[in-house]
Amino acid sequence: MADKIVVLNGGSIEQVGSPLELYNRPANIFVAGFIGSPKMNLLKLNVASAGAEGVTVTLPGGQTLTVPVAAVGVKAGDELLLGMRPEHLRVSPKGPFKGQAMLAERLGGLTILHVEVTPDLTLVVQAEGGDTTPLHSLIALDISPAVCHLFRPDGPALAPLHRV
Repeated sequence: MADKIVVLNGGSIEQVGSPLELYNRPANIFVAGFIGSPKMNLLKLNVASAGAEGVTVTLPGGQTLTVPVAAVGVKAGDELLLGMRPEHLRVSPKGPFKGQAMLAERLGGLTILHVEVTPDLTLVVQAEGGDTTPLHSLIALDISPAVCHLFRPDGPALAPLHRV
């Protein structure tokens, strides 16, 4: 196992770091999608507001989520991509994402759920192996804003306000 990884894209260096640095703080969309299995969920959202506490985005269904990232050059109405690792999403009755459990891959120690939030958006959730979510049931998903990532449409990640 390597101490450092260099992620290349077409011969250009995208990011250099330890495996956990690349996984937890990808520098851009390419690295976010390259590192991790299942892949990071990425969804296009609009900025509701930007300030000292972070960037607030509007989620499908109208709820908002404030991600603690530097709001440099970001304003209301801008389009960003929200990145969420499958293991950070959890089934929770009060979660802001509502959808239908369309597929459950039961893999022993873990279960991969595919949850259709909209016809154009399916979130992948890594749950515990004993998860018993019934297929085609309506469920809600929650996530801590501290583990979310925001990316500009052209790729770069917005810098976190603090480390998680």
